[in-house]
Amino acid sequence: MIKATSSSGLLGKASVFLACFVFAAGSAMALPQTYKEFKARYQTEARTPQGALKMHFEAIFAYLNKETRAEASKMIRYSMYLPMPLEQSRNNATFVERMKDPGYNFVFRSFAKGTSPENSYSMNPDSFELNILKIRDSEGYKKIDLRSSGADNMRTVWLLNHDGLWYVHTNGGLYAMVREPKNIVDSRKHQHDADFDEPEQQPSPAAQPAQQPDPAAQPAQQPDPAPAPASGENPANAW
Repeated sequence: MIKATSSSGLLGKASVFLACFVFAAGSAMALPQTYKEFKARYQTEARTPQGALKMHFEAIFAYLNKETRAEASKMIRYSMYLPMPLEQSRNNATFVERMKDPGYNFVFRSFAKGTSPENSYSMNPDSFELNILKIRDSEGYKKIDLRSSGADNMRTVWLLNHDGLWYVHTNGGLYAMVREPKNIVDSRKHQHDADFDEPEQQPSPAAQPAQQPDPAAQPAQQPDPAPAPASGENPANAW
């Protein structure tokens, strides 16, 4: 006997499939370039804690790029539900400082699957997957435990729901230091060896400024002699 399936049941399954497809497609999208693009995607992808965290990382990677930093600042503010611009938040001063410092960028990359200190945390910001270990409930919050490939202990991010969307509440574990990448470690191996010093660059003659004459060496300018009175003019009446 063939069991009948209601149209509402089919529509429900189709909706679930479509939602899963949209989320999967969104996770493979390139980094958002504008706040408008980010905010539109957030309405769909941040309906789950892990989706909101993925969007938060996309905003971070956009912030690391100076060309998209201004727009990314608004993205991060939105993903953290901040009532003021990101750079004006005292609680996030260290977070902002480390995103702006190229020497710390590898810390954020370390949360992507496939990275390690040995490959200098190499990853593609346009297509990455977070290393999520566990999602837990905690008094209205969701706690996501992440693995950093450069740390021994897991890092936890706290999220809170507002009107059906999840937002990052506490992210201090995302910018705590991890093991340095191999390329930085290797660069220091020969710092004590003068044979590895780079030769000093001498400025080319064309780049040197033109020599200015010494004012002290120039003869003092003599004052002009008073003009001789015109013929027939009385010098006593001259002004």
